[in-house]
Amino acid sequence: MTTDFNLAENGSGGDITILGNDIAMTETLLQSAYLAMFGGNVESNTSGNELENEQRFDWWGNGLFHSQYPNKQFNSNTERALNQTPVTTSGRIEIERAVEMDLAFLKSVAEIDVQVGIVSHNSLSILITMLPYGNKQEKILQLLYDNAKNEIIIQKEI
Repeated sequence: MTTDFNLAENGSGGDITILGNDIAMTETLLQSAYLAMFGGNVESNTSGNELENEQRFDWWGNGLFHSQYPNKQFNSNTERALNQTPVTTSGRIEIERAVEMDLAFLKSVAEIDVQVGIVSHNSLSILITMLPYGNKQEKILQLLYDNAKNEIIIQKEI
C-alpha cells in the first residue's frame, strides 16, 4: 500500500488532516480520487491556452507536473457539477457522470464504481468503490455533500 498525506475538505479547500501532533496519512488511490474531483480548475476545463501570468485556481500539480499535457490535468468536473446542478433525479445522474469523468484516469490501475444518491432535498451521497488490479482489498471513499452550504460535510474512508 502506498500512502500520502490525508487531505480533507473543511469548507475552504483541501486541508492536510492532523491526527494528534502528526500529519494523518491515507491510501494514495483515495487521495488521487479526491484531488481529481476537487483539485482541478473549477471555472472551466483546462485547455492549455491559459496565460502564464494569469492566476489559476486549480491544484498546483497541474502546472508543475502536466503543464505540457492539458489532457492529464485535473479539471474538477465533479466540483463544478456540484456547484451548478440542482439536487434532482436528473441532477444526480449529471453529477455521477462528472465524478466518473474525473476518475476515468484511475481505470488503468483499478476498477471504479461510482454511486451518487439523494439523501435529502439539499444533500447528496457520493460513494466511490475502487478495487486495485492485482489487489483484492477494496478502497471506498464516501462523501456527503450539502448543496445549501456548498461544501462536503462528511468525508470518510471505509
